[in-house]
Amino acid sequence: MSSLVSAPTQLRLMKGAAAIPQVIWWPLGQLASLVLAARPPKPLRQWALNAGVVTGRSPSYWQRRAAQFSWIRNSVGSLQLGRWSKRRILNTVHWVDDGRARIERLQAERGVVLALPHMGSWDLVAAYGGSIGLPLSSVAERLPAGQFEYFRDLRAALGIKIHPYGEPNVVAALCDDLRRGRLVCLVADRDFGRRGLPVRWPTPDGGRDLTMPAGPVIIAQQTGAALMGAATTFEGSCLRVVVGEPIPLRAGAEGAEQMAQELAEFFTTQVSAKPTDWHMMQKFFPGVVA
Repeated sequence: MSSLVSAPTQLRLMKGAAAIPQVIWWPLGQLASLVLAARPPKPLRQWALNAGVVTGRSPSYWQRRAAQFSWIRNSVGSLQLGRWSKRRILNTVHWVDDGRARIERLQAERGVVLALPHMGSWDLVAAYGGSIGLPLSSVAERLPAGQFEYFRDLRAALGIKIHPYGEPNVVAALCDDLRRGRLVCLVADRDFGRRGLPVRWPTPDGGRDLTMPAGPVIIAQQTGAALMGAATTFEGSCLRVVVGEPIPLRAGAEGAEQMAQELAEFFTTQVSAKPTDWHMMQKFFPGVVA
C-alpha cells in the first residue's frame, strides 16, 4: 500500500478502518479476497511462494483466498481492538491444553519471553494478557507520519508497551521490562536486518538456511527467563493459541544458535499446520522472490 498512497493518507485509512462495523468490513473483505486470489498482487504471490516452500506444494486458489482474508482479518482486527470489551477479548481467545497456565506459572517464577511467528493475531493474544493482568512489552516497526504513534497508543490502552524497532538499547529496555514483571512478547520469524541467528528451517524438500531475530534468545539468556514459542490461528470466530514447552537455556553464541533452531522447528510445525494464517507476504526464504 505504501507505494500507492502517501503515509498521511495511510494513517487516515487506518483510522477509518478502525470505525467500520464488522457487519460491513467482513463481507467486503471476503469479496476482496475472492478477487485478489484470482489475480494475486505481488504480496499474495510472495505468500504463495513462501507457503509452497513450507508445505512442499503450491497453494490452491482457495488457499490464496483464505490467506488474503486472514491478513485482512488480522489487520482490521488489530485496528479495532481498542473498541473491544474485556469480555469479548476473553471469550475470543482459546488456549490449547494448559498453555495459559504454564505461561502464568513461569512468569511468576522467572519471567517469560514469548516468541511468535507472523500468524493469526498476535495483537489479540497480547490484549488478552493485558485483560488478565499480565502486561506485555513488545517491539514494532517505526512507521512514518504518525502511524507508529497511532498503533503504540492503541496498544498502550490494552496494556501493551511498545518499543520502536531499531531503538538504541531496545534489548536492554526489554530486559528491564521483564525484570519489572512484564511479559516480553516478540514476533520473531522474519529477520528484517538479516543479521540474526542462523537456523535451518525444515521443509519437505530439505532444510533452508536463513536467519531469525536474536532478540528473544538474547533476552532469555541475559535474564534467565523462560523462552517459549507460541502461535495463534483463526478458528471460526475464535483465536486458537498454542504454546510450546520452554526451550532450555544455553550459554554463549553456540547456545543461542541452538535455542533459535528449536524456535525455528516450533514455528515451521505451526506454519505447516495452517499456512493460510501465516501472514508472510514479504521475502522470507533466500532466493524465493515473487
